[in-house]
Amino acid sequence: MTKKFLSVIFVLFVYLSVSVTAFAEGDMPRLYDSADLLTDSEESSLQSRIDEVSEKYKVEVIIATVETVGDYTADEFVESYYDINDYGYGETRDGVLLLVSMEERDYRILSNGLGADAISPDDIEDIGDAIVSSLSDGYYADAFNTFIDECEYQIDGEINGFPFKFMKNLLISLAIGLVIALIVTGSMRSKLKSVKKKAAATEYTKPGSMKVTYSTDFFLYRVVDRQKKESSSSGSSGSSRNVGGGKF
Repeated sequence: MTKKFLSVIFVLFVYLSVSVTAFAEGDMPRLYDSADLLTDSEESSLQSRIDEVSEKYKVEVIIATVETVGDYTADEFVESYYDINDYGYGETRDGVLLLVSMEERDYRILSNGLGADAISPDDIEDIGDAIVSSLSDGYYADAFNTFIDECEYQIDGEINGFPFKFMKNLLISLAIGLVIALIVTGSMRSKLKSVKKKAAATEYTKPGSMKVTYSTDFFLYRVVDRQKKESSSSGSSGSSRNVGGGKF
């Protein structure tokens, strides 16, 4: 069965809203180049990269290209494609899918479950901006590699936490800066041999030059320590879906 024929068959099955053996769970790969946009070597390299990211984070990354979505909208097609092929890890079916339709020149990105937590509608728009020029110019492998890289960055940030990475880098930078400052100030201090510590401020004033005629106290500020009260219930993670995209 050729890739083009498989694509046509899939569109027909979406119309009928039924699943068949060809699209049963586990039969469809994470990279499905029905529109034949990639060379064999590009396809092999991308497949390895997709599998690596998917299995590392347990969030399935999928790329599919088709000749057409038929009478369906691109949004309807990408959702049906994800659901019929039962993509995604676990009960919440965590995953991210990029669909490219050549006849309509459409691309769609779907994020589901933990994938949706990691890749919001704004993130989808940013990822689209990052890949659309490569898609337009026909550099499909470059676009798909960028998509995988962006997915990995967002998923890793969601799982491991962007703030912790930022604080780690900040602390390292501060430590390096402190060491350099100590070296510089230590060198400068060693050259000030004529300067000696004075025990009282009277050493720096001229006798009889300052008289205090009036004094009072002023309230300047106060420090209030507040702590956020945590909610007794939290929203469930991995229960949402985001879809977005555009033309290329």
